[in-house]
Amino acid sequence: MATLSTGTCNFGDDVFFNSQEIIEHFAREMLSRKIKPEIEIFERGMIENALRLVKKGLLVPPVHFDFVLGVPGACPGNIEDLLHMVRSIPQGSTWTVAGIGRYELPLAVHAIPMGGHVRVGFEDNIYYRKGELATSNAQLVERIARIAREYGREIASPDEARAILGISN
Repeated sequence: MATLSTGTCNFGDDVFFNSQEIIEHFAREMLSRKIKPEIEIFERGMIENALRLVKKGLLVPPVHFDFVLGVPGACPGNIEDLLHMVRSIPQGSTWTVAGIGRYELPLAVHAIPMGGHVRVGFEDNIYYRKGELATSNAQLVERIARIAREYGREIASPDEARAILGISN
């Protein structure tokens, strides 16, 4: 699996620049190498760009989307935005949410009963709670795993995760 961002967006003081030419190049390369793309979505329009890649045959359904919300300068980490994005993807797609900073926990907690998957860890957030640094990635993962179990969502084994995502060993 490899990440494919399907658009350009502001990212704090920087810009993630991805021209259509670059996006299609990486999509072709992933397709030719049988690498399953994780479509990283920072803005709503990136979903439409991904769907155009499906129409061109550069992405093979089911598509896996990763909604990265709360990046300064990109789509906010609001539950309403997550709902809109989930409703905008094709039936049968899988999806993950990654909330940045203070958005990590509320978005994760909403994604679980919605049937989505969750990305947590230091890449996105270093706090366990307001003002308290997390001690490890494991601490953040253990919390969300506990919450998932409370909702009746067992944690997938590596083989189960590959099956969910349509990735072969």
